Amino acid sequence: MGMEMDLNSEDDTPAGNRNRQMRLIRLCRAYRRRREELLLRQKTMEQRQKELSAALVEAQYQLGRINSEIAEELETAQRIQEGLLPKELPEMVNLKSAALYIPAGKVGGDLYDIITTPRQKIAILIFDVSGHGIPAALIGAMAKMLFSHYIEKTDSAADVFYYVNKDLCRFIHTEQYLTAFLGFIDPVNNVMSYARAGHAPPLLFHAEDRRVTRLDAKGFFIGHSALLSVAEYCNETVRLEPGDKLLFYSDGLTEGYNGRGALYGGERLGRAFADSGEGDVRSIIDTIVKSQADFREGTPLRDDFTLLCIQVGDSERLLAESGFSREEAPSILVATMLHEIDNVCSVILREMDRYGFTDQSIKQFKICVFEMLTNAIIHGNDGDPRKKALVFYKVTKTEATISVVDEGEGFDYTAVPDPLLPENRVRDHGRGIFLIRHYCDEVTFNAAGNRVMGRKFQGRQ
Repeated sequence: MGMEMDLNSEDDTPAGNRNRQMRLIRLCRAYRRRREELLLRQKTMEQRQKELSAALVEAQYQLGRINSEIAEELETAQRIQEGLLPKELPEMVNLKSAALYIPAGKVGGDLYDIITTPRQKIAILIFDVSGHGIPAALIGAMAKMLFSHYIEKTDSAADVFYYVNKDLCRFIHTEQYLTAFLGFIDPVNNVMSYARAGHAPPLLFHAEDRRVTRLDAKGFFIGHSALLSVAEYCNETVRLEPGDKLLFYSDGLTEGYNGRGALYGGERLGRAFADSGEGDVRSIIDTIVKSQADFREGTPLRDDFTLLCIQVGDSERLLAESGFSREEAPSILVATMLHEIDNVCSVILREMDRYGFTDQSIKQFKICVFEMLTNAIIHGNDGDPRKKALVFYKVTKTEATISVVDEGEGFDYTAVPDPLLPENRVRDHGRGIFLIRHYCDEVTFNAAGNRVMGRKFQGRQ
């Protein structure tokens, strides 16, 4: 306003006019400079905006690429984990099983397996690798192979943990670790020896009085090299009775929480197991999963979890069916299909070779084993793969004994036709029984007609 008054002053002298002109020139120059500054600033801001937009586009692209890589990595880890989980649980003697794995929306480290050992024990393994993603999946894959390797060599769970821990610490130098539980069940004597490596202790439902107890044992977790020198594991033993149930699980189950922040916890799990323990193994798992889901009230899981339930059968009845006594302590194999016969034969014949049976005796006994199992699977079980042929065997320095029990209705062994008679030579029955009787030194059948037992003595041809 002052400048405007200056320019409009009434000084009309030449000097006044020159002053006004100079002031006007300075004002125009100042305006021009200001305008140029603003244009330059606008141009700078527009350039900066372009750079920021380009940077944002690049950041979005990189973020998308990283997210894609993470998704691909998680998918790969998930495939690794799924490949390590059993596609189906194996057929077991005197035991029934069911399992369930519940993912939490991301790849976890839960793995489990059921393995029949060369000593005919049933190994029950469950372990949980810390962390998620590719590192946890790779450690899980390595641990699974190591466990399988050492389970084949020993029935001492503590020794398996010792060797797996030693190997993992040698190969892996990270902060990750795993917890584990391993039990070896003797299905003939209904005893389980086990060890625990920091894992959630399994629960045992006692069928007789419906009590639930914990299978605890001391032991460090596995795979942390800083604890290699102090890691110790010990074996424990528990007697199992007919109808008892074992529940193996990972801590993702008990660490599920509700909207108020309360954990599901071991006490609620124990009550749910006690309430459902008289049911079959599948219904027990379903009941526990529902119990935990109801408790969470829609709160998402923060960790995956695994449930594995085992029901113990009656070993006394099993032995009575086999024709062996408990003192004889036979080993047991299972066959459901014809292609499994070769494996059964190889196991038994290796034992005969180890005890010095002649090649001729071994070949003759192989024929007997093959015919017994073929009859049991095709005729006794009508070729139904859901039915089992149980193979009990015992090899000593003096004799080899085998008993094959099928799940069929049985047959009258006294009515089997003699294939040597002319009228029976074209009939397709009786030849297997004839060969068994010919090559075994003793052959007996049970009254039900679903068991054949053969014995070969050392030194007889």
